[in-house]
Amino acid sequence: MALVSDAGTPAISDPGFRLIRACIDRDLDLEVLPGPSSVITALVASGLPTHRFRFQGFLPRRTGELERVLQSTETLIAFESPRRLPESLRALAQLAPDRPAAVCRELTKLHEEIARGTLGELSRRFREEARGEIVVVIGPAAERGTADIGFATDALRGLIRAGARPRAAASVVSALTGVPANDLYKGITGREPRR
Repeated sequence: MALVSDAGTPAISDPGFRLIRACIDRDLDLEVLPGPSSVITALVASGLPTHRFRFQGFLPRRTGELERVLQSTETLIAFESPRRLPESLRALAQLAPDRPAAVCRELTKLHEEIARGTLGELSRRFREEARGEIVVVIGPAAERGTADIGFATDALRGLIRAGARPRAAASVVSALTGVPANDLYKGITGREPRR
């Protein structure tokens, strides 16, 4: 039996995994032939760091989960549906507007497109549904030391004193410093943020 896909390497974030797992569980011989992988192709074409990367599958929809994903100090690679792309880019841009990224569409096909820029720029560019298979690559978060937490907390306190709402201010400071917004919010208010 053979499993062939017209959408990249079978078993990468698709139901082919269940077939592979069933073969292994039944001790059947399995041979994998190298083929196209949009994950690696997008990573290389993005121009973002390739020495450490993480494949996310699909991006989470909840803001808190998206914040955690963006804390990765590795280049992040994720699939995205054409219909959800504008909404996902908007959410990413609100959390980290200056983070470098790439939207890779229809890789190795006739209408291939690789759009590079910041998440803010890409959010403005893709305001409507895109076509085809899409891979989003996001540059790594800057690695931060414990000294930056004090700076971030001071910045958050200053914004709140100036009249900003704590949750919104924590998101802004998080995007600028890399310190998780939930940690900042909890440190200032003493309670977990509401979802």
